[in-house]
Amino acid sequence: MVFGKLFAGLKKTRDLIAGGLQKLFSIGRKLDEEFLDELEEVLYTADLGPPGAQIVEDLKKSYKLREIKTVEEVPAFLRKRLLERLVGCGGQIARAPSGPTVILIVGVNGSGKTTSIAKLARHLASQGKKVLLGAGDTFRAAAVEQLSLWAERLQIPIVKQATGADPAAVAFDAVAAAVVHALDDGAY
Repeated sequence: MVFGKLFAGLKKTRDLIAGGLQKLFSIGRKLDEEFLDELEEVLYTADLGPPGAQIVEDLKKSYKLREIKTVEEVPAFLRKRLLERLVGCGGQIARAPSGPTVILIVGVNGSGKTTSIAKLARHLASQGKKVLLGAGDTFRAAAVEQLSLWAERLQIPIVKQATGADPAAVAFDAVAAAVVHALDDGAY
């Protein structure tokens, strides 16, 4: 039930973005200022924010310099620029010299934090790390329940409190539990 709402929300976002891009890249569309402004809006609504705006600015410069002349060239340009932004992102997680390593995950609602936490926890557990989750997003409806489901599926312990509880108290309790149980990593 919780995941049904989550998937419905993600589908709506994906459909809006895909629909916006599909409309934007429709056959016969000209590459002009109007197109570039609409592209910027679609990327911004896709939560690319300032990086998306910077990529569009780069595209506008390339358009003005006549390096990019058609709408058909834009996807390759966007792909190249997005991949360039990922260079250097494959580093290792900094580890605490002693005690548990705490990993704090933050972001706007609907940006994939809970899923990312689950993937990260699974990855660390597969490396033999002892992982504990702390459900610190106590104000968003169903956040604790969603993370609890992932913890159960992954067979990873979780520290949680009721909806509306103090997130700092959850973090404190989770770190204390990690220290007591000599765990390696925590994601909050």
